[in-house]
Amino acid sequence: MSLPVYQKAVVKYKLLLLVVFLLPLSALKAQDVFSVGPAFHFNFGDKKPKISWGVEASLWWYENNNVPVSANLGFDHRKGSTILYTQAQTGVALAGISAGPYIEFRKEEPTIVGLQTDYWVNYYLGLNYRVRYNKEGTKKAFGLYIKAPIVTDPEENSDGDDWDWDWD
Repeated sequence: MSLPVYQKAVVKYKLLLLVVFLLPLSALKAQDVFSVGPAFHFNFGDKKPKISWGVEASLWWYENNNVPVSANLGFDHRKGSTILYTQAQTGVALAGISAGPYIEFRKEEPTIVGLQTDYWVNYYLGLNYRVRYNKEGTKKAFGLYIKAPIVTDPEENSDGDDWDWDWD
């Protein structure tokens, strides 16, 4: 079962509009950051809604033009299935979008692959709306997560050089 053409276009335009509105706000950036933490989701779109839990790790960095980019890796587990995913992301400290492939290992059914998108608002504690597309249809989830940030290069903005390589 695939999405009708008009629904695919609506999803694409929503993503584009969100990116257009968020990119000018990217000056609100901080240092490059690695974050990791648990997530809990209320999944619907199946016969019966299910609660799932998982862990996600993200690495954020800022390109020369101050566009925040990120890659994440995570898993989501609920009774009868485990999903592994990775996504490309962009956003500001308060809101963003991400999209990428996923693979779902199911206990009593065949493994399935698809595309996952997330729309989120957060700082360290966040809310997200997740949509998964695959050949069987669309599944949606609302989630809550918390992530512990770890600054990857705290002295990146330092003007001084801490190392004197020729030891004169």
